[in-house]
Order: sequence, then structure tokens, then C-alpha cells
Amino acid sequence: MPQLLLYFCFFVFSYLLGSIPFSYLITKIFTKKNVFELGWKKSSASNVIKNIGKLPGILAFLLDVGKGFLVVYLAQQLQFSSFLQALAGICAILGHNWSIFVKGKGGRGLATLVGAVIGFSPVFLFIIVIPCIIFTFIWTASIGTILSLVFGVFLGFAFAKWQAPGFLILISLLPIFIKRLSPIKEINNITDQGEKRALIENRLLFDQDTVPSFRIKFFKK
Repeated sequence: MPQLLLYFCFFVFSYLLGSIPFSYLITKIFTKKNVFELGWKKSSASNVIKNIGKLPGILAFLLDVGKGFLVVYLAQQLQFSSFLQALAGICAILGHNWSIFVKGKGGRGLATLVGAVIGFSPVFLFIIVIPCIIFTFIWTASIGTILSLVFGVFLGFAFAKWQAPGFLILISLLPIFIKRLSPIKEINNITDQGEKRALIENRLLFDQDTVPSFRIKFFKK
């Protein structure tokens, strides 16, 4: 098979694998409910954990992580360059966020991104999740996630050995933040510009419609 055709086929495979909506399927299996009608209306493990239960949510998370890890691992076995391995991970994230199997719906792609990063370097992942863990206890995981992603991009630029996962995270920022805004139609339906701006800001920063309270008493307003 010509090399370019191999790359194309593998990227399509990566997208299709990423498109498997595990959170949607697991929710259907456990409750017969539609995950897109629950909570923040996304096919994400966090949505399943909050609205269905910890066991199905953890299972969905592990399966979504597995998607990202598998495409990077297989790309490595095919001896793709690190740049092409990162592109395969991005294709899986795009599949997760805009799944062909559920009419273009999906999640944010964070679990799939985690799996892809693990495929490159578990140590790199362990380092960059530190801000997320800290802010999860202090305030909210959404702010911690932003800091972790920015930290990952910085490390990718600072250290050549982590350039590929840093590049992967950098390109993944766009689909992740676009999905933080969804459902977009809820934003479009708001006529008051101030209210619309506040909703956009809250979803981008906090991944929810309101500003969360600080969790540690010392930091409370």
C-alpha cells in the first residue's frame, strides 16, 4: 500500500475509532436514557458519572482513554513519525467530539486526549495534571484543566522529547473549547447580548453556565 494511502486510511480509522460514543452506549445499556438529554448534554464520562453513576462513568472514561491510547500505539507500531502519531490522536479526538455515529454530537475529547498523551509519555501526563488536581480541590477542575493544557503546550516547546504531545495538546485546544460552548443553539437563542457574553465566558472558563464557588473556605469570596 502506498505510504500516503496508508496514512489516509489510518487517519480515517482513528476518526472512526474516536467516534465510538461509549458514554452514549453505556448510558443506554445501564438506564436506556439518552446521555444527550442529561446534564450538560454531552457524551462525556463526567456527564455519565454525575447523572448515571460512578461505575458506568468510570467505565466510559476508561474506554474513551483507550481510544486515544490505541491510535497512538498503533501509529507507533506502524513506525509513523511522532508528528503523524499526534495527528492520529487529533483525529480520534475529532471523532469523539463530532461522532459520525450520533449525528455529529459528542463530548469534549479530554479523556481521549489523555489516552493519546499516555501513548507518548505517562510521565508527561503525570506532570501536567498537577495544576488540574490542585485547582480541583481549591476551586474547579475546569480552570485546572485549562492550566494543565497550557502547561503541557509550554513543556512541549521547552523540551524536545515532549514536542509531539505538546503539539497534540496545542491543536486539541480548538475542538475542546468549541465543545465547551455546546449546545451552541442555547447561546444563539439568547437575545440579550450581556447575558449571551456571560454565558460564553462561563462555558469557556468554567465549562458550565454559572461561576462555581471556591471549595476551600479560605478562598471563598
